[in-house]
Amino acid sequence: MRIIIKKSRETARSGVKTLLACVALLLAGCSLSAMTSLQTDGDAALGEARRLERAGNANGALESYKRALEASRPISAERARALIGLAGVETGLGKYGEATRHASDAARVFDLLGDTARAASSLNRGGLAAMYAGDYNEAERLFASALAGSTKIGHLEGRAEQLGNLANVQYFVGRYADAARLYEEALAVTTASASEAWAPRRRRLLLANQATLYQRLGRDQQALAAYNELGSVSHDLLPRERALMLINLGVLYRHLGDPIKALQTYDEARSLFASGRDVDGELGALTNRGIVLALDLERLGEADRSFSAALESATAVGNRREMLHARLYRGETRWRTGRVDEAREDFAAGLILARDLHTPEELWKALYGLGRVQTSGDRSVEYFDEAVRTIEQVREEIRVPSLRSEFLNDKREVYDALIAANVRTASPSSLFTILERSHSRVWRERLDLAQPIDLASVQRALPDRALLLDYWSSRQGAAVIAVSRTRAAVFPVEADPLQIKALIDTLAAGPSKNWRDLAAAAGRRLLPPSDWFEGMERVLIVPDGALALVPFEVLPVGNGLLIERAAVTYTPTAATLVRDRPRGPGWLPPWRLQLRAFADPAFEPAELDEVGQLRGRLSGSAEEARQIASELGGRAVLHLGADDRKAYLLARSERAPILHLATHAMADASAMEQSRMVFSPAAGSSSSADYLFLKEAYALPLDDVELAVLSACDTERGRFIGGEGVQSFSRAFLASGARTTLTTMWRVADRPTADFMQVFYHHLQGSVPRDEALRRAKLRFLHTPSGLADPHFWAAFVLTGDGLHPVPRAVTWNAVAIVAAGLAAVLITATRLYRRRWQAAGRKLKEKSQKSEV
Repeated sequence: MRIIIKKSRETARSGVKTLLACVALLLAGCSLSAMTSLQTDGDAALGEARRLERAGNANGALESYKRALEASRPISAERARALIGLAGVETGLGKYGEATRHASDAARVFDLLGDTARAASSLNRGGLAAMYAGDYNEAERLFASALAGSTKIGHLEGRAEQLGNLANVQYFVGRYADAARLYEEALAVTTASASEAWAPRRRRLLLANQATLYQRLGRDQQALAAYNELGSVSHDLLPRERALMLINLGVLYRHLGDPIKALQTYDEARSLFASGRDVDGELGALTNRGIVLALDLERLGEADRSFSAALESATAVGNRREMLHARLYRGETRWRTGRVDEAREDFAAGLILARDLHTPEELWKALYGLGRVQTSGDRSVEYFDEAVRTIEQVREEIRVPSLRSEFLNDKREVYDALIAANVRTASPSSLFTILERSHSRVWRERLDLAQPIDLASVQRALPDRALLLDYWSSRQGAAVIAVSRTRAAVFPVEADPLQIKALIDTLAAGPSKNWRDLAAAAGRRLLPPSDWFEGMERVLIVPDGALALVPFEVLPVGNGLLIERAAVTYTPTAATLVRDRPRGPGWLPPWRLQLRAFADPAFEPAELDEVGQLRGRLSGSAEEARQIASELGGRAVLHLGADDRKAYLLARSERAPILHLATHAMADASAMEQSRMVFSPAAGSSSSADYLFLKEAYALPLDDVELAVLSACDTERGRFIGGEGVQSFSRAFLASGARTTLTTMWRVADRPTADFMQVFYHHLQGSVPRDEALRRAKLRFLHTPSGLADPHFWAAFVLTGDGLHPVPRAVTWNAVAIVAAGLAAVLITATRLYRRRWQAAGRKLKEKSQKSEV
């Protein structure tokens, strides 16, 4: 019975299990069928979305990607592909917040699926959307996460792209040194992967962005060379990428003074953006087009309409970065047309956006704009001061001197505005502080003079009977701060560029009869009242702007020229007065080297040279070097003819306090990298000449050089950079350690140059200060009855740096021999006298002895 009952229960249980299994199988079949159906629908939606995207139907593609997303499983490749596709379309439509979110979701799904490469690519897509939205902190975070993923799995293509995008973020927020470093790192990845199919195109994109960085830092010639190279090989760039390159090239054409070409370039870029339905790109092209119309072609009405259209479009898609640009440039346009209230509104709105986006480049522009439209002078000063402080903060983060060198070039006008707003009301002390902040900043940093200086410290450093003239010259006005040990004052002056150019051109062209009239006219406008020169024995001049090449020595003061009253020295900044002076020997023993001279290079004009600039051998310069060595009298090493080699200049084995170079030099006012001095070819070289380029000169080993004389054409000339001054060989040699330079502002014939140098060194060896030695040489020429009295022959030579001290004098072997001979004569005479006295004493003793015996 029990057995039967048991069997019945087991049979029942077995039937239930069978029934449950059938139900489960039925449900599984239904689920599998549903899942298959969903996957089929999702794949179809993805395919449709991609087709619509390729056809340019962004809204249709958006809806299809959404359907694909709804049809996908939570953790599946299909879902991740739908999310990343959705993010791409949303980015194109300006829906940056949604694009960032969907790209981040795609990255999480790919990461769960173990697909690190696609996860990194998704994070990179999200970073792009955040960057376009102006959310640079989020963009940096996403790009950094993407880079970490690519680095982890060794995906070099992703690594190069993400490094470049990180550099772009640093560029937008003004961290230019970091941007430069990241671009170089990304380029190094492409170099290591040169054989890979992706590498050439990625490298071109990086080079284009690097060229943009060069533009921002004012290195236009380097940027143009890069764009010219890229333009010939840009056939494989996508339309958007080529359009971005054209935008940057258009900006460069503006800087180089060709607005028509810039306008054509922007129009071409706008067409490419439009063909790809790239709203963000079109906005940028439209804004840049307005800039050309307003600032270059002065078609202000068209420009206003262009900026207004850009603002409307940017507002519609939520592109705050382009909203900011449109506001700033429309404000500038309206300010120029006298619509001050409307301009103030645009600049104020721009300031809010710039603060919100944390973009310092646009922040200082908004502040500068607001400063110009204020009715209150005090309010203007506040805005200008904050703009300058913003610029300073960005600059402080640039740690590489080569990147800093031209950073202030397009920002000097902000400093000028601050000075102009203060010039008639501020004290000499406060105005001096602002002015020195705008002078030769990179040059000062090279000499460890980066700390701000004040007027009181400069007055303490000034010697007695010395006058400092610190100039400010700009389109907004000009002034000079006159400073002595006991007083200081600000005087408005008139720096007429045409008048100044006429004086310089007249002096440089050759002897002239009307130079005195031109000098008198310039002197009346540029110098402080004559009573400031009473009792002064030396004048130190800090030139600025158009005054950089004015030979102040020829300007009249009272009844004579300035050079007849005082010795004149130039300096890029008053900070040199507070520079610590190393204690060197006043006298050199005869075995110590006193002079190194390089002259008469043996060369042939190379492809690099303009043949008309090089006049062949400078045989007179070899004689000039010999005469100088004779005047100084100390130990000298002369590198003449074929021995005039750059390698000897670079060597640290030869160390002397005086360095003299008599050679050819070419100063390039447009590209300072091309300024150079000529040397004989290196030993064993097949080259026809060797060169010392300006960039190399900044790294010369000149720490022990007290005086560097560059007796070559135009060594005081070069490219002018706002906020830095003329980038000349004089600046470079001083930055390399030389205490003083003597350079030329124009070409002077070989024979008069040699005669002038001989007179200068004659006085220099007489233990007078350097500025006084130069003054005496100039007076010798000025007062000669010959044609050499014309300032063409003597005003070209200018002393820069420390002119207050003599150079070390040499004790010659002849002097040692004379002293030794004198000492020997004294010794011999003393010996003879001693002998005579000894002999006389002996005779007396003998006579006394003889008397005693008697």
